[in-house]
Amino acid sequence: MTLTIGAAPAHAERLAGVFREHSECERTGTYGIIQSWWDDYSCEWESRYLYYFLYA
Repeated sequence: MTLTIGAAPAHAERLAGVFREHSECERTGTYGIIQSWWDDYSCEWESRYLYYFLYA
């Protein structure tokens, strides 16, 4: 499940997805590397939204 939130934290990387589960975020981040969509990614928990944000 992907969710868009208007007030995402500011990062130099682009927001590539928002996930309820950490495993979903990691799976999508790894898939993005395999597909050459990005070279690196990070999954960051945002407690004020209660979601994991995937930055790539």
